[in-house]
Amino acid sequence: MSRIRAIITGAVGGFTSGMTGIGGGTVMVPLLTGYLKMTQHRAHATSLVIVIFAAASASYWYVARGDIKWELAAALAVGAVVGAQIGARTMHSMPERKLRLVFAVFLLVVGVRLLVWG
Repeated sequence: MSRIRAIITGAVGGFTSGMTGIGGGTVMVPLLTGYLKMTQHRAHATSLVIVIFAAASASYWYVARGDIKWELAAALAVGAVVGAQIGARTMHSMPERKLRLVFAVFLLVVGVRLLVWG
C-alpha cells in the first residue's frame, strides 16, 4: 500500500468528517475497501482508529465556537463506549460478505433518512 494513497484517503475522510460530522465509517470504510483494497473487517477496525484523530482535530473548531453540549456529549459517550464494545465483538463474528451487506444496508437507511426526514 502506498503511503501517498493512504494520506489521500485520510485527507478525504478527514475533510468529510470535519465538514459533515461523518466520515469514520460512511466515508473511510468505502475508501479503505475500494481505494486501498483492505478487507472489510480490517477497514472497519482501521476506520475506528482514524476517527479518533479526525474527531479530535475537527472538535477544536467546534469547542472554540462553543457548539458542543457537554452534558449530552458525556451521556452519549457512556452509551457509545458500551455500544462500541458490543459492535466490535459482533463485527468480528460476522463473515466478510455479511458484514459488507450489513454496512451497505446501514448506508442505504442513513441516505434515505436524510432525504426523507432532512
